[in-house]
Amino acid sequence: MKPELLSPAGNFDAALAAFQYGADAVYLGLPRFSARAEADNLTPERVRVLLAYAKTFRPAKKIYITLNTVIHEAEIPAVVDTLGELAELRPDGLIVQDLGLARIVQQYFPELALHASTQLAAHSLEGVLALKELGFTRVVLARELTLAEIRAICGNCGIEIEIFIHGALCYSMSGLCLFSAMTRERSGNRGRCAYCCREAFSGSFPFSMRDLALAPVLDQVTATGAASLKIEGRMKSPLYVACVTDYYRKKLDGLLSPRDEATLVQDLQTIFSRPWTRLYAEGREASPESIIDPVGMGHRGARIGQVESLRKEDGTRWLRFTTNRPLEKHDGIQVDLPQGGRPYGCAISLLRRAHGRKTEISVPAGTEVEISLPRDAPFLPSGAPVFCSASQEVKRRYEIHAVRESTLPSGTPLQVCVSLRPDGMSAEAEGCRVSFPLALSPANQPERTEEAVRKAFTRMGESGFTLASLTLDDTDGLYAPLSRVNELRRQLVEAVAAQRDDARRERGSAVKAELAVPPPLPSPASVVKPLTVLKYDIRQTPQNKDGAEKADELVLDIGQLDADTVCRLLEHWREAAPETPIRLALPVLTRDDRARDAERTPALLCQRGYVRWEAADLAGLRRLRRASIEDLTSDWTLYAFNRHALAALTELGIRRAVLSPENPLENLTALALPFQTEFPLRLDVPLFLSYTRPCTSARTLDSRIGRVFIEEKDGVWATLREAPFTHSIPVSVPAGFAAIRIDRSWRGNG
Repeated sequence: MKPELLSPAGNFDAALAAFQYGADAVYLGLPRFSARAEADNLTPERVRVLLAYAKTFRPAKKIYITLNTVIHEAEIPAVVDTLGELAELRPDGLIVQDLGLARIVQQYFPELALHASTQLAAHSLEGVLALKELGFTRVVLARELTLAEIRAICGNCGIEIEIFIHGALCYSMSGLCLFSAMTRERSGNRGRCAYCCREAFSGSFPFSMRDLALAPVLDQVTATGAASLKIEGRMKSPLYVACVTDYYRKKLDGLLSPRDEATLVQDLQTIFSRPWTRLYAEGREASPESIIDPVGMGHRGARIGQVESLRKEDGTRWLRFTTNRPLEKHDGIQVDLPQGGRPYGCAISLLRRAHGRKTEISVPAGTEVEISLPRDAPFLPSGAPVFCSASQEVKRRYEIHAVRESTLPSGTPLQVCVSLRPDGMSAEAEGCRVSFPLALSPANQPERTEEAVRKAFTRMGESGFTLASLTLDDTDGLYAPLSRVNELRRQLVEAVAAQRDDARRERGSAVKAELAVPPPLPSPASVVKPLTVLKYDIRQTPQNKDGAEKADELVLDIGQLDADTVCRLLEHWREAAPETPIRLALPVLTRDDRARDAERTPALLCQRGYVRWEAADLAGLRRLRRASIEDLTSDWTLYAFNRHALAALTELGIRRAVLSPENPLENLTALALPFQTEFPLRLDVPLFLSYTRPCTSARTLDSRIGRVFIEEKDGVWATLREAPFTHSIPVSVPAGFAAIRIDRSWRGNG
């Protein structure tokens, strides 16, 4: 069975394009709580129309809604309203990052199927199984996995798996990037990423990822058993969506000859494309140079030649090259510049064959051409690559057909009963009954009455309803004036709509009322001065860690070390802080090839008396719980931005949770009580956490935000600011926190 082809829909036309060019499903966002907040997201009303359109296909196509940001405490009532609307719309799935939101959906809106967003950083079988236990029916895997890892997960998880096959890549593991939030106050976890990985660092672009493209290994991709193949691109145009969907549809269906595929690839690249990469699909030994483009950035296009010469004639500069694809006036070209960065680009305003003076509207492939350059064009050296960055021919090729919304069976199907009596008429649906008195006389053609009444009730317009069935009770064979039948329909629709609105509001009000009730507060006697908790890497030198002996608790990240090595290193920490309780911490990223050691090490250390542990992800938490460890805390990477996320963690056994430094002070304060939480006071927080080494040999880089440092630990690359993050607070830590957290675990041994 072929996997689902899932395309992006940043707006209504992009969704139409996806469906018309072969997507089995689309994913899209609403105006709020979408990880692409700046996309032209759809209103619930437009989603309703799109759902109706999807059902016109055979088999019906699917629509998934993205509510994939973390949710602040004050936003919970608005989220409940959104969930109430979605519960009526019944999309095919809800893509979620926030564990609190997932908990609310399960408890109050179980009709919505939960899909785990890639922002949840599921990169192992253990992580997928943890999400399955939380009620998710599908998991979108992290992009950084190999096909072998994906195949092993698909074969052992018993849940639908979705993987990315094409589109833009983040340098950091999705969900674990804080660069934009910590330096621009624009959180990627809140849908406001500033794309810091695309910026220059020390004159190059060491974090700027190529675009993922798994088309060359698509047969191996489908063999993994993944249920859904996902194309990234909710910020892209409908034209892009049409072309990329068309390409992968035909590729999946085996309809492309090598020549046709080459043409389609070039078409796609003219619309939008960075250089392509297969990332780690074929193995983790892929080099950074095959994954990152440190020289250029942004859209390049399809390469069509190279600069042969620049010549000036009558005040106009002409760029000469031989094009390997047809060109026409108003196409776009781009040329790589010697200094790198964004290529120079312009539209073709004057086009002619070389050695001639007559301008052309179009030229065929293989033509030596000259293109006029704007006055502000920079010097373009001989040999520089030339790209076609926009093609009028491609735009014409991908026509997107509008939908006649009036013909769609959009809305909730109603089963209507109409009754005609000599003294009036009535109609009933979903328990609502409307009627009005009216003297009705026998019909001249009673056999046509039912057809006329049915026709009137099919005209429900944009009411949000559609006629599923109609039963007519007309034992006396009466004539019903059409105008009065239409009025009866309008009154019935209004009554049913009002009843549904009331029911939705009542449901929402009841849910909000329940969610607003806080758990019991701790007694005043138990509210004491917060603990001071210091976190280090166990491999750091304890003698350099001033203040460790004064902390109320030490948290030591053991990385991927074995139990014997951990015990040996613990001896040094015991000497430096003999009276300080120690908690051991699992790393945030552990791949499946280290799963056996990750399982065994905590169990062995527990046997040696180390029974306090900290989890950094759901996979690690599941392992610790399986080892019957009860004294559990969670690091900030297990995001908690609302009380319901904290409740979800508490239900998983977490006794105390470190809150994310992304949290604004107001939200932090709202979460201080009644849960046991740690205030993130001073953290060497990684701006990026990645499996990919930056494309540079330097470990210190300068950027617009100042100097950053590169650290590597257990195969994970962290990018740190020169100074640690320190939370801005007025005077002291707000009351109610169980502890304050100082984290120095990522700063190497300095």
